[in-house]
Amino acid sequence: MSLQKALSALLAALALPALLLAGAAPAGAQTALDELFMSQEWQARGNLGEARRSVESALRLAPRDSFALVRLAQLDALQGKLDEAADGLKAVLEGDPDNVLALIWLGHVHLAQGYPATAYTAYSRAATLDPQNGWAQLGSASCLLAQGRERQAAPLLAKAQETAGDDATLHFALGETFLAMGLPVNARLELERALDLDPRNTPGLVLAGRAYLRQGMDNLALNAWRQALAFEPQSGAARLAVVTVLGNQARKALAEGKREEAERLWRGVLGYDPQDPQAREGLAELAGKGGKGK
Repeated sequence: MSLQKALSALLAALALPALLLAGAAPAGAQTALDELFMSQEWQARGNLGEARRSVESALRLAPRDSFALVRLAQLDALQGKLDEAADGLKAVLEGDPDNVLALIWLGHVHLAQGYPATAYTAYSRAATLDPQNGWAQLGSASCLLAQGRERQAAPLLAKAQETAGDDATLHFALGETFLAMGLPVNARLELERALDLDPRNTPGLVLAGRAYLRQGMDNLALNAWRQALAFEPQSGAARLAVVTVLGNQARKALAEGKREEAERLWRGVLGYDPQDPQAREGLAELAGKGGKGK
């Protein structure tokens, strides 16, 4: 299910608060906590190598710090080193079996490895220790969904929704899960909540567009994807979505004899992808039939 594809988002959600995201590059650190904050800043800047080095520095200052060890496992997971991440988290839990963060991340990693039953054990333990933890509830639900047990997952999803609060990334993950389940209305509500909390969330806008599209709300979908491109012009997912929908609208307009509308839509496609072959062919066809040409 969705958590198997969302380790990056989960890492952002469960790491240290982003207190140092603005301003100049990190200065020298004084304590292990400083290094962990620096790790978060480097991560936000997309520099996972420096993020890892900061965590390793924290561990040199505080070798037994469980949070630093979990952070190292999170970075392993984000970099695709799932076996190393699992080993690191198990080591933390050997010394601190009630570490909820480590349990949740062990669940994430096992789920990403394709072991939903094993992941469920970790999530369930976390949920027992912290019943109001929405990630533990969603993780447990995702394990059940991966095994085709949607009926048993439903109350856990509801519990995750109840406890999500102002966690934008958890609302995003819920939206992704509902969309994968074929429940676009539920997905839309969660994604809109995520965007209320974090309006510049490009993946959230892309996913919200898909939810709108599945409900037949093409214009809302296009608006969401255009916003995503305004925040992140290099978003291939948003660009492809806009081009696809505009192209479909152009073909529909042409089939209905609305030549001017079809031409406007094809030209709109070329505004996002100047090399789009279908738009070029569509305009050439219109030109050959007495349209305005290319």
